[in-house]
Amino acid sequence: MWTDVMLRQILLITDGCSNIGTDPVYVAQTAHEQGITVSVIGILDDGALGEQGRREAENIAQAGGGMCRIVRTSDLSHTMQMVTQRTMQLTLQQVVNKELRQIMGHDQDALPPDVRTKVARMVETGTEEVDLHIALVVDVSASMTNKMPSVREAIRDLEFGLLARGGKHHVVVVTYPGLSGEDAQVLRFEGSSVADAVGAMRAGGNTPTGPALLLAVRAMQDLPLQNQSRIKRNSAEDEEGRMRHYVV
Repeated sequence: MWTDVMLRQILLITDGCSNIGTDPVYVAQTAHEQGITVSVIGILDDGALGEQGRREAENIAQAGGGMCRIVRTSDLSHTMQMVTQRTMQLTLQQVVNKELRQIMGHDQDALPPDVRTKVARMVETGTEEVDLHIALVVDVSASMTNKMPSVREAIRDLEFGLLARGGKHHVVVVTYPGLSGEDAQVLRFEGSSVADAVGAMRAGGNTPTGPALLLAVRAMQDLPLQNQSRIKRNSAEDEEGRMRHYVV
């Protein structure tokens, strides 16, 4: 059922609050309007997250239709995989509910318990089969220096998890601030893993979260969207029959 579906999500990893450039909450809202889910993992250890940073992280995730988790570095790996998985589930759930409303006039909550269970299992299976474009937006400012080994290990674990899925995936990495003075940069990691490339980054200066998110959105827009066009074309003729298989 999920062979024509592609999900797009941005995962922001930071220990501080944006202090220069475009409002990251506005960028997250714009991304969500374009079908990109934005989630945030805020890191507590020895950082400048604070109450303001916590509120910003929560507001970015809310505007981006995603999740926000505030964790210590020891929980980063598990949290990164959980947020990625859960975000896929929530997005697929929205797809299912949209189809159910078109077919039956109500969403999953109105289904009989046994049918809800079948639909829930279908969504869980879908997270392993659906194609995924994910942009990791990583704060590499000075306060993140001591956390980079944990970030590297968390990204490596995420890489392994993505490789184990049945669906295809494409990873874009944006780090901020950039090494050459720019607000952010798209990281190229040909010949090395994403984790090793990110873990080698060292930078300082300001925290331009908004510009980094904007660069991630632009990078995602450059990726092929053939699957999404198939969703729009086939939804009326294919999805109704597929969904009825689960709800009738």
